[in-house]
Amino acid sequence: MKWKDYLYIQKGDRVAIILLLILIVVAGGICILTSQKTGTNRQLTNTEEDEKFRNFAANLKDRDTSKVFVESGYIYKDEINKARYPKYIPQEKLKFGETVEINSSDTSDLKKIPGIGSGYANRIVKYRNLVGGFYSLSQLKEVWGIDDELYNNITPYLTITPKVKRLKVNHAPFEELNRHPYINYKQAKVIADIRERKGNIESINRLSLLDEFTEADIRKLSPYLSFE
Repeated sequence: MKWKDYLYIQKGDRVAIILLLILIVVAGGICILTSQKTGTNRQLTNTEEDEKFRNFAANLKDRDTSKVFVESGYIYKDEINKARYPKYIPQEKLKFGETVEINSSDTSDLKKIPGIGSGYANRIVKYRNLVGGFYSLSQLKEVWGIDDELYNNITPYLTITPKVKRLKVNHAPFEELNRHPYINYKQAKVIADIRERKGNIESINRLSLLDEFTEADIRKLSPYLSFE
Protein backbone atom coordinates (compact mmCIF):
# COMPACT_ATOMS: atom_id res chain seq x y z
CA MET A 1 0.00 0.00 0.00
CA LYS A 2 1.32 3.40 -0.96
CA TRP A 3 1.64 6.26 1.55
CA LYS A 4 -1.04 8.24 -0.30
CA ASP A 5 -3.49 5.52 0.63
CA TYR A 6 -3.00 6.39 4.31
CA LEU A 7 -4.01 10.03 3.65
CA TYR A 8 -7.03 9.15 1.61
CA ILE A 9 -10.32 10.26 3.15
CA GLN A 10 -13.66 9.32 1.80
CA LYS A 11 -15.99 12.08 0.61
CA GLY A 12 -18.50 11.62 3.48
CA ASP A 13 -15.75 11.82 6.07
CA ARG A 14 -14.31 14.96 4.49
CA VAL A 15 -17.69 16.73 4.81
CA ALA A 16 -17.99 15.77 8.48
CA ILE A 17 -14.46 16.98 9.24
CA ILE A 18 -15.09 20.31 7.49
CA LEU A 19 -18.34 20.86 9.45
CA LEU A 20 -16.56 20.06 12.73
CA LEU A 21 -13.83 22.57 11.96
CA ILE A 22 -16.40 25.23 11.14
CA LEU A 23 -18.20 24.62 14.46
CA ILE A 24 -14.91 24.88 16.37
CA VAL A 25 -14.05 28.18 14.67
CA VAL A 26 -17.53 29.62 15.32
CA ALA A 27 -17.50 28.54 18.99
CA GLY A 28 -14.06 30.04 19.49
CA GLY A 29 -15.18 33.33 17.97
CA ILE A 30 -18.22 33.49 20.25
CA CYS A 31 -16.09 32.86 23.34
CA ILE A 32 -13.66 35.62 22.36
CA LEU A 33 -16.45 38.14 21.76
CA THR A 34 -18.22 37.25 25.04
CA SER A 35 -15.07 37.61 27.11
CA GLN A 36 -14.30 40.97 25.54
CA LYS A 37 -17.83 42.23 26.23
CA THR A 38 -17.72 41.00 29.86
CA GLY A 39 -14.39 42.66 30.42
CA THR A 40 -15.71 45.90 28.97
CA ASN A 41 -18.82 45.81 31.21
CA ARG A 42 -16.71 45.02 34.25
CA GLN A 43 -14.44 47.91 33.46
CA LEU A 44 -17.42 50.25 33.02
CA THR A 45 -18.94 49.05 36.32
CA ASN A 46 -15.69 49.58 38.20
CA THR A 47 -15.34 53.00 36.64
CA GLU A 48 -18.86 53.97 37.72
CA GLU A 49 -18.26 52.74 41.29
CA ASP A 50 -14.99 54.63 41.49
CA GLU A 51 -16.70 57.76 40.21
CA LYS A 52 -19.47 57.45 42.82
CA PHE A 53 -16.96 57.03 45.61
CA ARG A 54 -14.92 60.02 44.40
CA ASN A 55 -18.04 62.16 44.35
CA PHE A 56 -18.97 60.96 47.84
CA ALA A 57 -15.50 61.61 49.19
CA ALA A 58 -15.42 65.06 47.60
CA ASN A 59 -18.54 66.04 49.57
CA LEU A 60 -17.09 65.06 52.92
CA LYS A 61 -15.70 67.83 55.07
CA ASP A 62 -12.37 67.45 56.80
CA ARG A 63 -12.88 66.29 60.35
CA ASP A 64 -11.08 64.34 63.10
CA THR A 65 -13.46 61.45 63.56
CA SER A 66 -12.80 57.71 63.46
CA LYS A 67 -13.17 55.92 60.13
CA VAL A 68 -14.38 52.50 59.15
CA PHE A 69 -12.91 50.53 56.28
CA VAL A 70 -15.07 49.35 53.40
CA GLU A 71 -14.09 47.65 50.15
CA SER A 72 -14.11 50.82 48.11
CA GLY A 73 -12.21 52.93 50.66
CA TYR A 74 -12.90 54.80 53.90
CA ILE A 75 -16.15 56.47 54.94
CA TYR A 76 -16.90 58.35 58.15
CA LYS A 77 -19.03 56.80 60.88
CA ASP A 78 -21.08 59.97 61.36
CA GLU A 79 -21.96 59.96 57.68
CA ILE A 80 -23.37 56.45 58.13
CA ASN A 81 -25.35 57.57 61.17
CA LYS A 82 -26.77 60.52 59.26
CA ALA A 83 -28.10 58.13 56.64
CA ARG A 84 -29.58 55.72 59.23
CA TYR A 85 -31.18 58.17 61.64
CA PRO A 86 -33.16 61.40 61.19
CA LYS A 87 -31.52 64.67 62.10
CA TYR A 88 -31.48 65.16 65.87
CA ILE A 89 -32.69 68.54 67.08
CA PRO A 90 -31.48 69.28 70.64
CA GLN A 91 -34.24 70.03 73.16
CA GLU A 92 -34.35 73.67 74.15
CA LYS A 93 -33.77 73.97 77.90
CA LEU A 94 -34.98 76.59 80.35
CA LYS A 95 -32.55 79.25 81.48
CA PHE A 96 -32.07 80.04 85.14
CA GLY A 97 -35.05 82.08 86.31
CA GLU A 98 -37.46 80.56 83.78
CA THR A 99 -40.15 78.21 85.10
CA VAL A 100 -43.07 75.99 84.09
CA GLU A 101 -46.25 75.28 86.10
CA ILE A 102 -46.32 71.64 87.12
CA ASN A 103 -50.10 71.04 86.91
CA SER A 104 -50.70 72.63 83.51
CA SER A 105 -47.50 71.65 81.69
CA ASP A 106 -47.35 68.82 79.16
CA THR A 107 -44.40 66.55 78.41
CA SER A 108 -42.92 69.04 75.93
CA ASP A 109 -42.83 71.74 78.62
CA LEU A 110 -41.38 69.38 81.21
CA LYS A 111 -38.58 68.26 78.89
CA LYS A 112 -37.34 71.86 78.82
CA ILE A 113 -36.30 71.49 82.46
CA PRO A 114 -32.56 70.66 82.78
CA GLY A 115 -32.26 67.06 83.93
CA ILE A 116 -35.69 66.00 82.63
CA GLY A 117 -35.93 63.89 79.47
CA SER A 118 -38.76 62.02 77.80
CA GLY A 119 -38.79 59.23 80.39
CA TYR A 120 -39.17 61.47 83.45
CA ALA A 121 -41.60 63.80 81.67
CA ASN A 122 -43.89 60.90 80.79
CA ARG A 123 -43.73 59.50 84.32
CA ILE A 124 -44.57 62.88 85.89
CA VAL A 125 -47.60 63.42 83.65
CA LYS A 126 -48.81 59.84 84.14
CA TYR A 127 -48.54 60.07 87.93
CA ARG A 128 -50.14 63.52 87.98
CA ASN A 129 -53.16 62.17 86.07
CA LEU A 130 -53.34 59.10 88.31
CA VAL A 131 -53.23 61.00 91.60
CA GLY A 132 -55.55 63.75 90.36
CA GLY A 133 -53.12 66.68 90.16
CA PHE A 134 -50.43 67.94 92.53
CA TYR A 135 -51.06 70.13 95.57
CA SER A 136 -47.35 70.22 96.54
CA LEU A 137 -44.09 70.05 94.60
CA SER A 138 -42.83 67.54 97.17
CA GLN A 139 -45.17 64.96 95.59
CA LEU A 140 -42.71 64.75 92.71
CA LYS A 141 -40.57 62.59 94.99
CA GLU A 142 -43.28 59.94 94.66
CA VAL A 143 -42.59 59.66 90.93
CA TRP A 144 -40.42 56.62 90.28
CA GLY A 145 -36.77 57.56 89.70
CA ILE A 146 -36.87 61.08 91.13
CA ASP A 147 -34.54 61.10 94.11
CA ASP A 148 -33.60 64.00 96.39
CA GLU A 149 -30.75 65.13 94.16
CA LEU A 150 -32.84 65.32 91.00
CA TYR A 151 -35.72 66.89 92.93
CA ASN A 152 -33.46 69.65 94.23
CA ASN A 153 -32.11 70.26 90.72
CA ILE A 154 -35.49 70.61 89.00
CA THR A 155 -37.60 72.48 91.58
CA PRO A 156 -36.01 75.89 90.80
CA TYR A 157 -37.61 75.59 87.35
CA LEU A 158 -41.08 74.69 88.68
CA THR A 159 -44.04 76.57 90.10
CA ILE A 160 -47.31 75.10 91.32
CA THR A 161 -50.91 76.22 91.36
CA PRO A 162 -52.63 73.51 93.42
CA LYS A 163 -55.36 71.95 91.34
CA VAL A 164 -56.67 68.51 92.20
CA LYS A 165 -59.48 66.26 91.05
CA ARG A 166 -61.52 65.13 94.04
CA LEU A 167 -62.56 61.51 94.42
CA LYS A 168 -66.21 61.04 95.36
CA VAL A 169 -65.91 58.63 98.26
CA ASN A 170 -69.62 57.78 98.46
CA HIS A 171 -70.12 57.17 94.74
CA ALA A 172 -66.83 56.00 93.23
CA PRO A 173 -66.73 52.27 92.33
CA PHE A 174 -64.35 50.03 94.25
CA GLU A 175 -62.00 49.82 91.22
CA GLU A 176 -61.71 53.63 91.07
CA LEU A 177 -60.98 53.85 94.79
CA ASN A 178 -58.36 51.12 94.58
CA ARG A 179 -56.71 52.78 91.55
CA HIS A 180 -55.82 55.93 93.49
CA PRO A 181 -52.12 55.93 94.56
CA TYR A 182 -53.02 56.94 98.12
CA ILE A 183 -55.64 54.23 98.68
CA ASN A 184 -54.65 50.57 98.94
CA TYR A 185 -56.80 47.48 98.47
CA LYS A 186 -57.79 47.09 102.16
CA GLN A 187 -58.70 50.77 102.46
CA ALA A 188 -60.82 50.67 99.29
CA LYS A 189 -62.56 47.53 100.55
CA VAL A 190 -63.40 48.97 103.97
CA ILE A 191 -64.85 52.10 102.36
CA ALA A 192 -67.03 49.97 100.09
CA ASP A 193 -68.14 47.81 103.04
CA ILE A 194 -69.10 50.82 105.18
CA ARG A 195 -71.11 52.33 102.32
CA GLU A 196 -72.94 49.05 101.82
CA ARG A 197 -73.69 48.40 105.50
CA LYS A 198 -74.16 51.90 106.97
CA GLY A 199 -74.69 54.25 104.05
CA ASN A 200 -72.72 57.33 103.12
CA ILE A 201 -69.52 58.34 104.91
CA GLU A 202 -69.98 61.85 106.32
CA SER A 203 -66.40 63.13 106.42
CA ILE A 204 -62.76 62.21 106.46
CA ASN A 205 -62.95 62.15 110.25
CA ARG A 206 -64.92 58.91 109.93
CA LEU A 207 -62.06 57.38 107.97
CA SER A 208 -59.52 58.55 110.55
CA LEU A 209 -61.26 56.33 113.13
CA LEU A 210 -60.56 53.21 111.08
CA ASP A 211 -57.49 51.08 111.76
CA GLU A 212 -56.81 50.87 108.02
CA PHE A 213 -55.97 54.60 107.82
CA THR A 214 -52.97 56.20 109.53
CA GLU A 215 -52.53 59.89 110.26
CA ALA A 216 -50.14 60.12 107.29
CA ASP A 217 -52.77 58.51 105.04
CA ILE A 218 -55.44 60.99 106.14
CA ARG A 219 -53.08 63.93 105.65
CA LYS A 220 -52.23 62.84 102.09
CA LEU A 221 -55.83 62.03 101.18
CA SER A 222 -57.53 65.14 102.56
CA PRO A 223 -57.13 67.30 99.40
CA TYR A 224 -58.41 64.49 97.15
CA LEU A 225 -61.61 63.28 98.85
CA SER A 226 -65.14 64.55 98.45
CA PHE A 227 -68.00 63.30 100.66
CA GLU A 228 -70.95 64.79 98.80
